[in-house]
This record gives sequence, C-alpha cells and structure tokens, in this order.
Amino acid sequence: MNLRRNPERGGRTARSPKFQHRADSHEQAHSQPSLSDQTRHQAHPLASADRPQLITRADELAELIQSLKSAGSFAYDSEFIGELTYLPRLCLIQAASATRIALIDPLADLDVRPFWELVADPSIEKIVHAGLQDVEPVFRALGKPPANLFDTQIAAGFAGVGYPLSLSKLVMTFVGARLGKGLTFSHWDHRPLTDHQLRYAADDVRYLPAARHEIGKRLGDGDRARWAKEESAGLADPSLHVFDPQTQWIKFRGASALPPLNQAILRQLTVWRDAAAQTEDVPPRTLLRDEILLDMARWPVESEQDLSRIKGLPRPIESKYGAQIVEATKHAKASPPEHWPNLTVNEPSPEEKFRADCLFIAAQGLAAGQGIDPALITSRQEIGEFYRIFTTGQIPENSRILRGWRRQAVGQPLLDVLHGKSHITFHWKDGKLQI
Repeated sequence: MNLRRNPERGGRTARSPKFQHRADSHEQAHSQPSLSDQTRHQAHPLASADRPQLITRADELAELIQSLKSAGSFAYDSEFIGELTYLPRLCLIQAASATRIALIDPLADLDVRPFWELVADPSIEKIVHAGLQDVEPVFRALGKPPANLFDTQIAAGFAGVGYPLSLSKLVMTFVGARLGKGLTFSHWDHRPLTDHQLRYAADDVRYLPAARHEIGKRLGDGDRARWAKEESAGLADPSLHVFDPQTQWIKFRGASALPPLNQAILRQLTVWRDAAAQTEDVPPRTLLRDEILLDMARWPVESEQDLSRIKGLPRPIESKYGAQIVEATKHAKASPPEHWPNLTVNEPSPEEKFRADCLFIAAQGLAAGQGIDPALITSRQEIGEFYRIFTTGQIPENSRILRGWRRQAVGQPLLDVLHGKSHITFHWKDGKLQI
C-alpha cells in the first residue's frame, strides 16, 4: 500500500495535488494555535493547565498509553517535516486527556508503534481537529485504519457553527480560551525543542477534550450527533490515504482538456514520476512539476532529443531519466485505444446551470435548516453533476449526497422535490433558518 502524507504546517509543503486542498484546510484550521506567554489559567475543567511532559523513553510511553486508555478518550495531533523526502518525517506527537498533556518524541530513538496501536483501538475515542493528515501514520505503521475518531472541526459544523473553523476560533467559541499567535514555520526536527515550540505543540491539543465535551452537549443525542461521528469516521477511509498514481493525473488542472491518447500518456508519465520520486526520495512535485508532465503529454516526445523543447524540464532530470520518459510515452501510445481514459467535462447550458444553481441553493437551505454548515454536505459542482445525471433520466446513486447521512439530510429530500413528490418550505424563527 503506497501511502503518502501531505505536509501542511511547520514547514510542510505540498506533496501532490490530490492532497493539496486537504493540507491547506488543515493549515488554516490550526492557524494561530499557540497560547501566548500570558499566565495560563484553567479555562475549563477538562482542559489541563499543566506543562507538557516530554516522552523520550519506552517506559514513559507505556505509562502514558495506560493513562490514556484509562481516560477512555484523548486528543492527539502530530508534527511532520515533509518537503525534503518522499515520505514525511514524523517529528512529534501531541496527546492530551482532561488531566495531562504529553509530547512524544519519535526522534529520541523511540518506537511509537504502540501509540498508533492505541489510535487504532476502537474502544478508545480519539479527538482530532482537522485530523485527516494525522490519521495517515496509522495506515503506514500498522496497515490498518484508526478507529473511533471525533473531529472537532467536523462536529462543530453540525452544531450550528461555521465549517471549516480554525482551532483558535473553535477554542474561543466552545471553551472561552484565547489562543495567541502561533508558529507558521518551525524546525520540528531540531533538538532540543524550544520552550515556544513545546507550548505551541501542547496547545494544539490542550483544549480539544473540553471542546469535544461542549460540542457534544450542543449536538445532543439526535441525528446530528450520529452524523458527526459518521463523518469523523470517514477520515479513516483508506482511499483518502492510499496514493494511486494511476488516478492521480485526473487532479491535474487541464487534464480533462486532453484527447484520450494524451490522457493515457499523462497517466503513464505520472506513474513514472512517482517511481522516480521514490528512487530519489523526494516529493513527486519536487522532482517534476505537474505542468511539465502536462506539456509532455500534450506534445509527446518521440526521442530523448525532443526533451530539449519541453519548457522547464530540469536538465539533470532530462539527462538521468530521459530514456525512461520516452519509454513511458511510447508505452502509453502503444496501449489499445479501449484502454485509454476519457476524462471529459460536461459544460452545462446557461439554462441548465441556472437550474442547478437553484438546486444548490435548496441544498444549502436544507443543510442550514438543520443547523449544519452546507460546506460539510456538498458543493456547487457536485450538485451540478447530480442535476446533470438526473436530467438524463437516471438516479445519480453514485453521488456523494446519496450516500450515508447525506442522503437523509439532503440527498433524498432533493430527489423527492425533483420527482414532484414534495416541496421545501423555509422560515425564520428565533434567529435561525428552519425547514
């Protein structure tokens, strides 16, 4: 299983377009997360005011794991350096229960696999914030997913609070604690860690148990609480963490405009780039930018001499991998046409776009009327494709809004309206949109 994690904060840079949006969201979610140097007070009974314990020995880690198990629920986060290597380097793991905070140092010759085993234990709840990036190490270390996740950013979106919400805003909203300016870049692989780094890392998790408690009270025991857990569990979907170069090319801007044969070439070049990046131990986009792959797919090379006309192609790459690039191109061109991809963009007419936009407004109203941020449920593009398929006489069963909790919340009501079986009425009451 080929796993890659997109670095986001602390000097992490993009590893592939597939993960770029998620990484950006995670970086924004954790913006300004470090407590200022003011005298700290316990803002909530479930937020520990203690200084973090630095875990560097196996016996300390074993004791911490037992403590977290006894608590039954804990928060965690992680710090990586990922701009230099194919796979990111884990530099720090933060963990917090209501009574203690610990910073686990993987660079202290410490085997952290027992901690990932704990994250995969379904009997213990793990609290994260914008945690998609923080669950991937479990797959890489254990070959299995984490379990029993509660993402405070996701859950807040079900609790009548905007999504996505930064950690600082979430803590202020639900706990009443103000977080000061944090670190936008840090050498997490340098030792010893500074006091400021330690405070920053600890404050990433300090208030999460308290926030989880307060969000849970607002959600109650109804559908929204169940949906929040279901959506949080989706963070552990293996398809979100397994890098597939066979499909990665689809995310490239401009890929859909290529003819099928050129799409086949782009796909094969993407497979080649990933293998070369592993050999060089660098992120694929550091080895060669997406735009260069697109150019080589748009104007296929016939020989190594043709590579000189590819704008931006680094000469060391041309020299070392030129023969492989030509071979990958020829391999794609020799494949049977029925094996070529055919990614197309369906451009709606002005009338279809208007109707799809109206449907999107209805979807937003359905979400807001239930106290859910619409961004958690769907997008304008997704609703547009949903409507396009419906107009062909088919039911868009593969649409995301017809799967899981989204179907109950929005998908089925929209289908009923489109089939003329029901209508939607909105009204404003007590400062809230209701349906």
